[in-house]
Amino acid sequence: MKDFGLFAERDAARAERKLSELNRFAARREIMLETIDLEALDRNTAFDILETDEDLAETIAFGPIYVHHLSTLEAQRAEIAAMLPKAA
Repeated sequence: MKDFGLFAERDAARAERKLSELNRFAARREIMLETIDLEALDRNTAFDILETDEDLAETIAFGPIYVHHLSTLEAQRAEIAAMLPKAA
């Protein structure tokens, strides 16, 4: 899977901005790819384009879940820390 850098972010605000940028990139990329005849390209190039599209779509699909995870991470840590003394 191609790494678009979203899942390397550890800050919710930066991850949300990166996801927004990826959405804009995907929209512009789709417009550009509509002008290309994929059948006229060599097989490897066409495969690389389609593979990148699939990876980009997967990153965009899971992106909101990851951003939500980052935004709730501190609350989750506090909840776990509060439960640790009870477990011991």
